[in-house]
Amino acid sequence: MAEEEIKIEEKSKKRRVPPLKWIIVGIVGVVILFGGILGFVLLKKPRHEASQQTTTSESVGKVDTSANDLSQTFPLEKFVVNLNDPGGKQYLHITIELESTVNGFAEELNSKMPQVKDSILLILSSKSLSDVQGMEGKITLRKELITEINKILNANKIRNLYFTEFVIQ
Repeated sequence: MAEEEIKIEEKSKKRRVPPLKWIIVGIVGVVILFGGILGFVLLKKPRHEASQQTTTSESVGKVDTSANDLSQTFPLEKFVVNLNDPGGKQYLHITIELESTVNGFAEELNSKMPQVKDSILLILSSKSLSDVQGMEGKITLRKELITEINKILNANKIRNLYFTEFVIQ
């Protein structure tokens, strides 16, 4: 009888899988499942938000179509000028693009480019470091440049002016 009990115990040991192994497999499975669900929930956009975002991105890509569909930008050369500070050791490196919706703007701009560049250089070189620093300084400079360039072009043809580079050293 003792032999039969030993055989039964040996057979039961062979059939048993350590419970620790199943616990680890279960925990890993649950973690993977929750990770997938969490990723799905966080990355999924609700339909109404997606449609609003599409509408917003479409409106950002267009430039005020109610006013005119002919809006174009025209890049100008880079300007490097010494600022009007004592010692003249600081300079401004700036690149500008002009936006207009008027037909024939490019031709008039090209024909009057020397005057436009001269006006821009005079305005930029008359500014001190304190005049062009900060958001207010840049906005004021933008308005002043638009006004002066529009005077040269005979009409208010510039819709906006963009600084694509603005470096003070």
